[in-house]
Amino acid sequence: MSVERTTLVGTPMVIAPGKVFLVGEYAVLEEGIAVLAAVTRHAVGQYIPGLEPFSPVVAEAVKRAKAELGEAAAALPPGSVLVNTDAFHQDDQKLGFGSSAATAVVAVGAVFESAGLAIASRKPQILAIADAAHRASQGGVGSGADVAAAVHGGLIQVLRKPGMPPEVTPLQPPPGLHLVVFWTGSAASSKDMIDGVARFAKKDPLAYLHVMDNLREIALRFSQELQAGRATGAVAAAGRYGKQLAVLGAAAEVPIITEAFTRAADVAKELGGIAKPSGAGGGDIGVAMFATPEAARLFARACQRPLSALDLDLDRQGVHLRSGHTDESENSGLFHV
Repeated sequence: MSVERTTLVGTPMVIAPGKVFLVGEYAVLEEGIAVLAAVTRHAVGQYIPGLEPFSPVVAEAVKRAKAELGEAAAALPPGSVLVNTDAFHQDDQKLGFGSSAATAVVAVGAVFESAGLAIASRKPQILAIADAAHRASQGGVGSGADVAAAVHGGLIQVLRKPGMPPEVTPLQPPPGLHLVVFWTGSAASSKDMIDGVARFAKKDPLAYLHVMDNLREIALRFSQELQAGRATGAVAAAGRYGKQLAVLGAAAEVPIITEAFTRAADVAKELGGIAKPSGAGGGDIGVAMFATPEAARLFARACQRPLSALDLDLDRQGVHLRSGHTDESENSGLFHV
């Protein structure tokens, strides 16, 4: 359904970005850090009086946002939030940019704005509500890293401790880091990958803990290299992380690293960079990293079917009110196509 065709005059419209994992997939589920970038693929939401929620995540987000408002919620007429996530699709397939997380965030944001509460000054509160709603709608699982990216935008480090909302640390990308986000041409089920890894953890807990220790250590090194401004070191750490994901996939007997990712990694290696899955793997989205813009652009041009480089940029704002005809962030220089 098109949000543009159902917009109510005077009802605030809220947008929130998707994300890509640079490192930290799986490790963030075991109290490791993840580093993510919010990207300019946006969910758009608007509170519509009389509307019934169209998905469990919207229902949970609206319910919890109204509960947080307390008496102020009485000023809102009964209704729900209409969310458009068309930007999270390509060739009629959903891309792994975290559409459900962005949906939870815009739903909470739209309720707040419709009740007269500005979301710009309430991001920690929005993160806590949207994270709880997102986890509840997914059976209590998930790191909340994608929710954090949708709320805060930019390049962030996320740590999840038991029973707590995600801890978010903003990061500055070093000038020498250059990324290409690519699609493998096929969708993937994150649940299937995560379920397979959970079976491995149960079957061989010592081996699982060893792999997780390695993933946590490498993710931390990646973040340290970023914060020190060492793009080459960060790229090298991300390459090691990708290799450890392959180890995890082999041990868990799930295809985290597919043939398409292997092909992308080979091309990136020839250009002095790395390529790895972004997220649970098994297909879908990948990210390539380089220390020069020329290498990044060459990689993007070298992507051949089923691989395709995606045109996007860093979203610096996170969840915010929509204004004008565009909500694209200015060119960050971080992403190339």
